Amino acid sequence: MPVRARVRDRVKYGVASVALVALFVAFRVALLVSSYDETNNWEEPVFLFSGLELAREGLANVLDHQDDLNHGGSVVLLVLAVPWIRLVGTSLVALKGLALLWSTLTLIAFLAVGWRHWSPRVALWFGLCFTLASPALARLNVTLVGSHPESLLPVAVVLDAYLTWSRERREGRRESAWCTLRLGLASGLALWMSYVSALFIAPILVLRTVARADRARLALVGFGAIAGITPWVVQNLWLRPHGAWMWRTHVSNQAPRDWLRDGGRVLAELAASFGWAPPGGACVLAVCGAALLALTTALVRGRDARVRDRFWDLLPFAAAPYLGFLMLVAARISPSPAEGYYYARFYVAVQVALFWVAVLVAERWARAIPAGVVTAIVVVLALGASAGQGKLLGRGTSYAADLEADRAKGCMIFGIAEADRARDWPSATARLGALEGARCRDRAFAGLGWGMAVRFLADHDPEAAGAALRSIADARLRWAACGGFHFVLHDAASLRSPDSMEQVRTMLRATCERPPG
Repeated sequence: MPVRARVRDRVKYGVASVALVALFVAFRVALLVSSYDETNNWEEPVFLFSGLELAREGLANVLDHQDDLNHGGSVVLLVLAVPWIRLVGTSLVALKGLALLWSTLTLIAFLAVGWRHWSPRVALWFGLCFTLASPALARLNVTLVGSHPESLLPVAVVLDAYLTWSRERREGRRESAWCTLRLGLASGLALWMSYVSALFIAPILVLRTVARADRARLALVGFGAIAGITPWVVQNLWLRPHGAWMWRTHVSNQAPRDWLRDGGRVLAELAASFGWAPPGGACVLAVCGAALLALTTALVRGRDARVRDRFWDLLPFAAAPYLGFLMLVAARISPSPAEGYYYARFYVAVQVALFWVAVLVAERWARAIPAGVVTAIVVVLALGASAGQGKLLGRGTSYAADLEADRAKGCMIFGIAEADRARDWPSATARLGALEGARCRDRAFAGLGWGMAVRFLADHDPEAAGAALRSIADARLRWAACGGFHFVLHDAASLRSPDSMEQVRTMLRATCERPPG
């Protein structure tokens, strides 16, 4: 292609990419300012609280402000939140701007991967799918959920390193040490930020390991992965030793005959995350998955050696949806009314993988199908995934900035989390007692009482529960914890029997006394 034509194409696709990113930002901003009531969740106040605490005390304790399952995604955003709070503002809406910035950088990173390793057209097709993504994914772009969508940015770095290695292997060139180290380091960081990123990372590392490579390069990948996942080790094996095993409670022990039933449930929920209503949506998704599997199989069996070799580039994307489906079927993950729509965050990796497979298969088959038809197919896919997205706009903005009230809510949620994360009750009491502000401490200890009640519901030991409450020496804070304890137990179904209720009432009367004044 002549130099002038090549420059013209680059300018054309560059302008289109900028316009696509602008469209993405414009829609997300419109969603944020017109539908706050649809994009908030209960974790956001504790994110604000943690950001304010870190701005006051410094970042030395940032790993101590993790979320309930000790992911690193929330930690990374909290590091960015400290200067963001100082420069932009301290309200929840201001912090949502940080989430929007992160999701925009994620889109740009994936556009760069598509542009560099396939073509500008592939990059734009994927960007169109991502911009017109499902309503659930659109909401997540402006929601401070922590730990799941955030991991897609380092995943883009992993994909770039893997595809660079694959290209150099095909060309017979020796892989650079930096590319090898980057693959391992970004893989470890992505896994630390969220276990969901394993859907992409696992196939890539397996393919990288089984391919012919010298031991030094494999050792470099391993070293980078260990370095990247070190924060997870610190969080889950040093600061919070129980964290590494929390997911054991979610692993299903059901008989294999029940997996078919669970598979149908997961398929319906996955279709709903795209905006497709069940049961028709589940059927559409099943047909799409089968078609993508057939197409990728046809590619690897094809006569074109170049296309067949590039199949290994496609394989991690093709594997991710099926790995994600198996992970969700084998785990006890069910929607919670308190979490609302953002339960769909578990499907983010699956959606992104399906988008990639769709556009890459379309690109490979474009030689046999007119380009206009291929483009129309991708556009229809994107619009189908975005079904109902426009209905998100104008859904209410009842939020009124109240820093103290929002911080107090965050203090309570932090107290609930501390009940799980602390080594023992005295440690939790000491940590929460050091918080700044009487209102914040009261709400934090109400959250601690909530956590104590949850523990009691698990072991049904009134004496242990009473000892936990009595470990709070300050009468006012103990009264706050008693309030949280009573709130949880008030409607606890497991305490309906008269004997259980009387034991709890006796314990609370003996332990909880309203402080003077």
